[in-house]
Amino acid sequence: MLTERGRTGPGRVALGRTGRFSPDGHGRRAGADRGSVLLLFPAAVFVMLVLAAITLDVGLTHVRAQQLRFAAASAANDAVGALDLDALRSTGAVSFQRGEAERLVRAAIAAGPVPGAELEMLTFARQSPDRWEIAVTLSLDVDYVIAPALPGAARHVRIVVTEQSLALVGSGR
Repeated sequence: MLTERGRTGPGRVALGRTGRFSPDGHGRRAGADRGSVLLLFPAAVFVMLVLAAITLDVGLTHVRAQQLRFAAASAANDAVGALDLDALRSTGAVSFQRGEAERLVRAAIAAGPVPGAELEMLTFARQSPDRWEIAVTLSLDVDYVIAPALPGAARHVRIVVTEQSLALVGSGR
């Protein structure tokens, strides 16, 4: 039910000056808030850009960490090639040539997906008389793409990964 101009109340609808019905029932024109979109749109675009930047930087870090894991696993497998076969044949003792192992690991890193990775640690641990564990620890500094543009944000992150390989050296049983 329409009322007289200026008299509104609960359950009544007022006519605006343009003749359109006002959704709030207070007699304001329906198009009075049209300019607010011009203020909200830049803020929404900025929020979307920040979220895209975070997604890009976190995704890049995750991909680099996965590549570093693959490189460390490959290097640990290659380090098994440093088994001292002469000592094994002559005395039966199992030992690894550390210098040769480091050379093999560095070659695997250089040929892998992240040639900038650094060898942090290479260890040989005897698990049992015929079972050895070779562990390779690699690190990599990943530079962020977008985050450095933000004030106070980190410029890079350091990823450290350790992978192991087992060498089973037995009497052929």
